[in-house]
Amino acid sequence: MPTPQSGITPDANTDAQFLILTIKESNSGTLSQIRQTLSRIPELTDTLARQYPDARLSSTISIGSDAWDQLYSGSKPSALRHFTAINDGGREAPATPGDLLFHIRSDRKDVNYLLMTRVLRQLGSTVQVQEDVSGFRYLDSRDLTGFVDGTENPEGEHRAAVALVGAEDSPFAGGSYIHTQRYVHHLKEWEQCPLKDQETIMGRTKEDNIEFSAEQKAPVAHIKRVNLKDEQGKSMEILRHSMPYGDARESGLFFIAYGKTPEHFNRMLQAMIKADAHGHYDHLMNFSTAVTGCAFFAPSVEFLALNI
Repeated sequence: MPTPQSGITPDANTDAQFLILTIKESNSGTLSQIRQTLSRIPELTDTLARQYPDARLSSTISIGSDAWDQLYSGSKPSALRHFTAINDGGREAPATPGDLLFHIRSDRKDVNYLLMTRVLRQLGSTVQVQEDVSGFRYLDSRDLTGFVDGTENPEGEHRAAVALVGAEDSPFAGGSYIHTQRYVHHLKEWEQCPLKDQETIMGRTKEDNIEFSAEQKAPVAHIKRVNLKDEQGKSMEILRHSMPYGDARESGLFFIAYGKTPEHFNRMLQAMIKADAHGHYDHLMNFSTAVTGCAFFAPSVEFLALNI
């Protein structure tokens, strides 16, 4: 299999930088400069990772559907599409502008900053920043709601099986479909919610992170809504690299999901936002609002190197 980009499968880090960019002008010179910069990112990352081994630095650069058509006029990942906006009952998952996603991960925020600035310097005036979010590990890998995040993530070698395209789309093997959403949490309202109600909404205990049994889970519980199975009864999995973010004005979760197919993420989001025949939806959405939504594909290192 071609070489996946370094940021796709490793275990969680303490810090991350999420940079969403749009292309300013689609002329041949600009597009050539962008392609050349994208091709250098894996090497830039490896160089800094060797220089600062304690940081465990890795990165992923990925491309949106429209940008792919501009940058790479040949073949295209078979399922790469725009982010599909959803709106139901006042709950919304919007689609927002995003041509490129640069996801940097490490255990040192300063090293993340070094890599980001070097890449932005090479991109120059060809792009415009749409989102620049610093994610951080909160306590013992908890979301700002106080619950442990990412409990359902695949582990070990199974992470690659969930995240990486294989022989089903061989020209893009080693790549990964990525979806991002930035959620703003309404923490004041959440903290006023009784603990028992919080645990019912999540589908697990808060302090010791024990998942409720199938009989105990409410049909509106977050875990109930996103733990889906396909037509063959197999779990529909994604690899999450989401991280909390926040400052004095706003806080929440930068959600990011990697997968060998976009279908799993899309089905989960539908189940969260859209009410079913019984009126059930994910009640966590009563306390968190999605304000962005983008879809990308992260090609292999070899693809980036050969297509400049």
